[in-house]
Amino acid sequence: MSTDAALAAVLDVDSPERLGHIRFLIESTEDGLDERMLALIDDQPLGVESVLCRVLAERRPDRDPTYVLDRFRRSKPGKSHPVDGWLRRLAYRNPLGVLYGIPRLRLASPVEHYARDVVSWRATRRLLAVLSLGDTADPVAVPHVVTALRDRKWGVRLEATNAIRRLVRDGAVGPQAVDAVADALVGCLSDRRLKVVEHAAAALSIHPLRERLIQERRSSGLTADAVAVVDAVLDGKRPPLEPTWAGDIGSANEKE
Repeated sequence: MSTDAALAAVLDVDSPERLGHIRFLIESTEDGLDERMLALIDDQPLGVESVLCRVLAERRPDRDPTYVLDRFRRSKPGKSHPVDGWLRRLAYRNPLGVLYGIPRLRLASPVEHYARDVVSWRATRRLLAVLSLGDTADPVAVPHVVTALRDRKWGVRLEATNAIRRLVRDGAVGPQAVDAVADALVGCLSDRRLKVVEHAAAALSIHPLRERLIQERRSSGLTADAVAVVDAVLDGKRPPLEPTWAGDIGSANEKE
């Protein structure tokens, strides 16, 4: 596969092979590729612009985040508008932030920004913050997502179980965090919403949390409905991890 073919596929939002080409660009070591992508970003439709920005963030999370944050300004490049700074700050609360890769850019301090909204009085802000924290691949995000597993809104708890799955998949849940994560997920196995139970069981079913799920199944602390859900998950009927952007691998790299 060539980078020219991969870039062409990224520019074609209807390409059936787009995911594979996006992953190729993320992993490519070709000299000058970043510069080529940066030159392509301007005047692209959102479905292309966001993917190019995200690929750049995936390739080098420590790059200057200005190239992304400037996409959320009101003014055109080279000009300014009184609300530009405010809009850039709001980029962290914009649902498009994940598509553009803001959670991956370390110099944008994403965990610091999203952690504030995990305890917001607005459920919509908490939900977006949890989704974004799960996309950071940063161990520092883990305690904040654990907090969200106990949120008063079931939708936030559900999103937190998926955020844990992404953090585990991306190697952000280290040995020192396993017990705290497992304890919070086990608590979700008693949730009144069976969908939360199912997704909590799914998160517990992957390495390095799986043994804890098996232990809980052997105990007598689960309801009959929860037992049925856990058994199904242990048999491999795990709900898929929905992709957060066009290049997301979803559940592909989860290990049992």
